[in-house]
Amino acid sequence: MTPLPSPSDAPPSTSPDASAPVRTRARPLSREERRDAIAAATIPLLVQHGAAVTTRQIADAAGVAEGTLFRAFADKDEILHAAVVRSLDPAPAVAAIADLPDDDGLRPLVVSIVEFLLEAQRVGMRIFAAAHQVLDPHRGGAHGAGAGDPRTERQDRADTVRRMHAGHGPDARRAGFDARERSAREIVGAIERTLVAHRAELRVDPGLAARAVFSLVFGNALPHLSGGDRLDAVQLADLILGGIGADVTTDPSP
Repeated sequence: MTPLPSPSDAPPSTSPDASAPVRTRARPLSREERRDAIAAATIPLLVQHGAAVTTRQIADAAGVAEGTLFRAFADKDEILHAAVVRSLDPAPAVAAIADLPDDDGLRPLVVSIVEFLLEAQRVGMRIFAAAHQVLDPHRGGAHGAGAGDPRTERQDRADTVRRMHAGHGPDARRAGFDARERSAREIVGAIERTLVAHRAELRVDPGLAARAVFSLVFGNALPHLSGGDRLDAVQLADLILGGIGADVTTDPSP
C-alpha cells in the first residue's frame, strides 16, 4: 500500500493566498492627460533654466522617456508653450491661498498672502521671460516662412501668448477677458475668502480689501508704476493695513 504523504511531503499549494495584496495596473494616461502632466512638470524647469531647459531635463522631471515627449508634442517649443499656458491656471494659487495659516490674526495673514503673491509674481515673470525667448518668431534666422514652416507655427504660438498676455485678438474678445485677467479675478476671490473671517478687523469690505492687496503687490513689482525701490512683504502688509493717512476714518467701499 502506498503511504499517504505527510504534510511536509505535500506539494506546495497553488491556490491564491487571500492575504496577498492584489496588484492592479495603473490606468494609462490619455494623450491630453500626458500632455498636461508634462506641461506641469516643465513649469519649474522654465523658472530655473529659462529657454535653455533641455528635453532630457523635461523628460526626467515628468518621469517619462524622452521619446514619450515627442509622441505627445511636436517639438520642444510646443512643450514650452503648453507649460506657459498651464502656468496661467489659477487653481494651484487659489488652493495655496486657501491653505495659508490663519491662527494669529489679520496682520500675519496679510503678510503671508503678500509673500505668496510676491513669489507667484516672480515665478510668472520668469516663465513669461522664457516664453518670449522661445516663441520669438525671428529666432532661427530671417528666412521666409511658408506653410508648414516651423517659424510659422512658432509665430502662431507667439501670437497666442501675446493675446493671453495683453488681452487682444479675436480669441480674447470671444472669451470676454483674457486668461491673465481670469486668473487675477480668481486669485482675488481666493484672497477675499480668506479675509472674510476677519471682517470685524477690516475698515472696508473684504472684496475691496482683496483687490487692494492684489493691486498694490503687483504694482509694486513694476518699476514704471512703483517709481522707486520695491517694498518687501512686511512693508507692503503694513502699508495695506495702515494706509498712508494718520487718521483715516472714511470707508471707500462702494
